[in-house]
Amino acid sequence: MQKWIGPVIAVACLGLAKQASALEPERFEVAAWVDHFDFATVFDTEKAEGLAQILDHVQETGATTILWRNCGGSTMRYHSHVEAHHHSSQLDKRRIADNRSVGGWVRYGETQPDIIAEVVRLCKQRGLRPGIHWPFEETHWAGWTIGQFNLEHPQYWGQTATGQPWWGRVSLAYEPVVRHKLALVDELIERGVEVLFLDFWRTGAWGPGYEYVEPVVSAYRKKHGEASPTDPKDLRWCRHVSEYVTGFLRQLRDHLKASGRRVELAVGIPEIAPLGDEPLIRCGADWRRWVEEGLVDTLVINYVKWDKKAPLESTQAAYREVLRTVAGPCRVWCPVQQYNFTGLGLPAYQQSTGKKPEELAEALTRLAHREGACGISLECVDYNNYSPAVREALRQLTSGPCRQVRQPGGER
Repeated sequence: MQKWIGPVIAVACLGLAKQASALEPERFEVAAWVDHFDFATVFDTEKAEGLAQILDHVQETGATTILWRNCGGSTMRYHSHVEAHHHSSQLDKRRIADNRSVGGWVRYGETQPDIIAEVVRLCKQRGLRPGIHWPFEETHWAGWTIGQFNLEHPQYWGQTATGQPWWGRVSLAYEPVVRHKLALVDELIERGVEVLFLDFWRTGAWGPGYEYVEPVVSAYRKKHGEASPTDPKDLRWCRHVSEYVTGFLRQLRDHLKASGRRVELAVGIPEIAPLGDEPLIRCGADWRRWVEEGLVDTLVINYVKWDKKAPLESTQAAYREVLRTVAGPCRVWCPVQQYNFTGLGLPAYQQSTGKKPEELAEALTRLAHREGACGISLECVDYNNYSPAVREALRQLTSGPCRQVRQPGGER
């Protein structure tokens, strides 16, 4: 009889814990994307002290979840035994796209301590959720961050409709490629990450146009009884390619579950609203299906195409559209985006409204909170990318009026 007492008590305690947690209001999250390479001109990004200084700076935004960049393309920024590119070459900090003066080299894969393990430790020590920002890409800045697996397996390279091979990405249609990516996930799980954010905006220029590989083309012919469309934006082709991306996410979800650890899967989608087929065409992202199948815990809106004649009003309408579409199955983070590559970030809002950046950051956060989002995502919290006034506004707001997720049924 005694041998049953422990398990019974454990189950009872688990039930009470779940019941208690269900009664506690959920914290409105501030998920900060961190590319620590972009701090290289300010802190020593290869040392534990420098990593701590980066987190100090990021926490000024009120961040509760840290989405730390684990790679640049296929160059891993920790002691990876799966992807060994960094062991055979150097990442020259002078070979970056702008003119920042950074002398010397970094070998993030050989630092002491292991960068990801140290960041996870620091986050847990500070009460932050440690997460990973994993771009859905194998090259970043198109050339000097390609990995060893890619270079050693040209038989898996993508190719165009004309048969031109493209080393920028190995195709998910090949099972060894999927196994390789899942092995990289294992390394992150081993280091204790609690959130895995897969970013489908940063694809290294990948899209359905590079999936004219033999297995995909053959499957299309078998399914439709005709040759593949040569137009990579043909919706039939994009939906067909999306099956392989969805298949990868299914395996990734099962892999996370099998690990025995609770790892939240967040997926970032570009041009998600207003609703349309652009994510499917751009990156084979059938995100509504992913939500319906329960493959995604959190949907991250990378950006929306808001109307410059009515910036905040159209943004609110776009958020509402997405949130009503995914209501229930998964959580949503809305963007407060300082980067303006798309012409849709805070600088663009500022130009259209004449408001100060801190006023806009507050307005967008309140808007996301009001519409029922579970948090905001900040892309990217580089050094002083978000001004001191913006950081303070976000910290005050998300520790006060927007501290908790808005309960459904309230006044809109």
